Amino acid sequence: MNKTQGLAPRSAFRRTRLARAIHWSSQLLVAGAVGWHGAGFAQEAPPAEPEQPTALEEIVVSGQRSSIQSAQMIKQSAEQIVDSIVADDIGKLPDRSVTETLQRIPGVTIDHFMSLGDPEHFSAEGSGVAVRGLTQVRSELNGRDSFTANGGRSLSFEDVPAELMAGVDVYKNPSADMIEGGLGGTVNLRTRMPFDSDGQVMAATASVNYGDFIEEADPSVSALYSNRWDTSAGEFGLLVDVAFSEISTRTDGIFNRPFFPRDDLQGYEGTTIQVPRGADWRSMDFNRERLGSYLATQWRPSDASEFYFQAFRSEYDMQWDEDAIFVQNDAYAIQPGEGKEFVVDDNNVFLSGRLTQPGGIPFGADIRVANRESVTSDFSAGYKWLPGDQLEFSTDLQYTKATTEGLDATIATGINLPYIDIDLRGERPLVQADDEYLSDPGNYYWGFTMPFIEDNEAEQFAWRADVKYNFNDTDVVRYIKTGVRLTDREATNINSGYHWQAIYQPWMAWWKLPDDQMPPVEDASQMSLNTFDNFFRGKAPSPGAVYAPHISLVEGYPESFDQLHADASENYICCDDYMPATMDDPSRINEQEEQTYAAYFLLGFGVDDWALPVDGNIGIRVVQTDSAASGMIRYPETIVVGEDGETESRPWYQDPEDIVAENSYTNVLPNLNLRVELRDDLFLRFAASKAMARPAYNQMQAFQTLSAGRPEGVPEDQYVPPEDFRLTSSSGSNPMLEPMEATQFDISLEWYFNDAGGMAHVNAFSKDIEGFIRNQTIREEHGGWDYTVTRPVNTGTADIRGVELGWSQFFDQLPEPFDGLGMQANYTYIDSSTDVPRDEGSNPVDTDGSEYGQMPFEGLSEHSYNLVGMYEKGPLSVRLAYNWRSDFLMSVGPNGFNGTDRDITWRLPVYNDDYGQMDGSIFYDITDMLSLGLEVNNILNSETRTIMKQNAAGNHYASYFLNDTRYALTLRANF
Repeated sequence: MNKTQGLAPRSAFRRTRLARAIHWSSQLLVAGAVGWHGAGFAQEAPPAEPEQPTALEEIVVSGQRSSIQSAQMIKQSAEQIVDSIVADDIGKLPDRSVTETLQRIPGVTIDHFMSLGDPEHFSAEGSGVAVRGLTQVRSELNGRDSFTANGGRSLSFEDVPAELMAGVDVYKNPSADMIEGGLGGTVNLRTRMPFDSDGQVMAATASVNYGDFIEEADPSVSALYSNRWDTSAGEFGLLVDVAFSEISTRTDGIFNRPFFPRDDLQGYEGTTIQVPRGADWRSMDFNRERLGSYLATQWRPSDASEFYFQAFRSEYDMQWDEDAIFVQNDAYAIQPGEGKEFVVDDNNVFLSGRLTQPGGIPFGADIRVANRESVTSDFSAGYKWLPGDQLEFSTDLQYTKATTEGLDATIATGINLPYIDIDLRGERPLVQADDEYLSDPGNYYWGFTMPFIEDNEAEQFAWRADVKYNFNDTDVVRYIKTGVRLTDREATNINSGYHWQAIYQPWMAWWKLPDDQMPPVEDASQMSLNTFDNFFRGKAPSPGAVYAPHISLVEGYPESFDQLHADASENYICCDDYMPATMDDPSRINEQEEQTYAAYFLLGFGVDDWALPVDGNIGIRVVQTDSAASGMIRYPETIVVGEDGETESRPWYQDPEDIVAENSYTNVLPNLNLRVELRDDLFLRFAASKAMARPAYNQMQAFQTLSAGRPEGVPEDQYVPPEDFRLTSSSGSNPMLEPMEATQFDISLEWYFNDAGGMAHVNAFSKDIEGFIRNQTIREEHGGWDYTVTRPVNTGTADIRGVELGWSQFFDQLPEPFDGLGMQANYTYIDSSTDVPRDEGSNPVDTDGSEYGQMPFEGLSEHSYNLVGMYEKGPLSVRLAYNWRSDFLMSVGPNGFNGTDRDITWRLPVYNDDYGQMDGSIFYDITDMLSLGLEVNNILNSETRTIMKQNAAGNHYASYFLNDTRYALTLRANF
């Protein structure tokens, strides 16, 4: 997307994506021909992937039972502690993305927001994968690095089509030959290879996805072709896989805002009453399109050598538009209004009543439209050589490039409501206003604009070589394996920041505007009336029809934004300070480089003639990381008005300065994986390792903005001495950050009580983590002035302890037709404690200035479980899956839950409440090659809620979200 263009209509959006599917399919075929005939690379599996028994490659997955058996064999045979979902599981679980599939694995949870730190924007498909409560999860594609250019290090799993996957493996405790980078674990996405099948394979899937709230139907198609040929030059294989899908959803939200202590309410003078700032509501339509293309070629010229080439491309486009009404009032100006009883509880906390304030309660009505296009392209080639029975050599070269372009644009109207009525006594807040006043376009004024533009790019070259020597004549040392891996990565992140610019605001009165009346919108055609039809599925009455900016204004960025500000400037009596958002400013560019150099040694051992056979591996991995970041430091451009009211100065300003920061560190990561065969069907495992996770790239940017703020409540035209200004900086990044490290232990007991998918396991684990990244506030000197600077640093420790329980079984012993029943269940308990130094820049603080005790670790639920009921008999296959997790801390002081009032800078902790969701699917095999199915997500239409916790006011629901039940009618063909 061009940095300055508007948002494309959805119809054009779709046509472009379908054209790309055709284009990239042809490009991958050309790339495959070059890799096949030119370089001649081929290999069944990249050397980066941990060792797995060769026999597993020959499994033909068909049906739920075979999928479960394959996953069971991987878990039973692996040297590490691993949980898997294989091939047909991904297709038949009622999940439309890899993210949703992952939540079925023990110890893995997801959240349902666009990001963990944004509790105001729901995500229907889920995001934020955490393993054992930790979001520091390494993502791999076929055992190699893969990432999205979003400032992080991992691949956004929701960007990846599940249809392209042969399996998903989650490694809980690594071995030395696995790439470093995950504290919670490693998630490896496996694609198919042509030699996985005996001959020609063709498969196709077509679906229609329907969201019952947004009332839109969208297509989903995928196709796979694979074949292998014997020639005089050896055996060749080719596989092409393409998947395209689209999903549309609607989410309605109701928000209850923080409570503030008031001792001056009319009728309650002298008594402290906890009163909410207000309440607001939103409705968001979301559309995402995902295109995945994958090609693999293999060439095996002899039994001793093998080459391969793989190309993978994932494109993820999303667009959402939001109609929002949000409160902007002064929490300390609210008074009880006439016409409604004002009700408080026994603790003097507001329950119900009419709120008003002098001049009316300022509300905003905005239209926000955001789109993002992320592309990840991954090309790899390798060679494997087996010169004899004992020696194995492999090498692998990979190039990955990822880009993300996005525009998030908002325009808001404003309206000063005579009152709002809020009732918190029911199941959810009841919010009402004066409908007649809301429906009069003459009561609205232009409030603000806020664009956010980003253009990110990252690329990486990675090379590794591995040598393995097998000892065939010993019962103790089974093999030794060693290898090296080098990477070179560059990332460029450019964004404008959320560029909020006021048009008309109540605080402009008398100094920027001639009086306290906001100039009304002159052209009513620039607004549209939103009636919030079927709001919250009728479970909450619509608060009223609201005039908001017409969506064409938002889509007309940047011209429409510039014009709104130009028209408004004619009404200003001073200080037209509008500055368009830009990415051309060098200070907006952050460039980073990183090189890693890793070497490992791994020894595999085993003793069969002991009373209890033992095997496993022990090893060590050493990795050095060199990083460099370049950016700028920006000085305040704030103007100090002279004592005469006319002269001006900028005492803190100087030209932006370049910043170049270099960092280097070395990590030594030992590991042990031990397996004891108690019986043929009973295994005891023990694992110990040291793990590390590097900071995200957006935490290591070399960019800092210094600010000079006027004392609170002082008019803009009043003289303030320079030394009385608040000099601050919140850079949000630190290029000298080092990785978090974890010392971790696992002990697991696994019982495989039949070959038909019967398995039970219990796994206890612990993680001692050092180097948590938290904000710290310190004093720094810049340009001769002292600034209060908040930036992330490595500080504090945490202990995480937990237990995973899992059980899987088909009940073949039952009489017909119940012998097709099966059940999968798992439960995870996690207990955590943190010891993080408390800092005034990051501590939670209530609106009354009181502090909180130690906070739990973000994103960590104490309890979570999965229940999957299955039935498979003859042509019929049915699944019903329920996933639940307990409440967890999302963020401290996110948007909408932070601010400064009466010199108190407050930040409230916001939690995600308990959440459970039921999904289901039913498939029927019409013939051996054709099946028809119905998949349903969110069968129970679950409601998502967040909780804001306050000391004096108590805990209250902060938000309520309701979204679609999604249906997919799917036709599958296999030849």
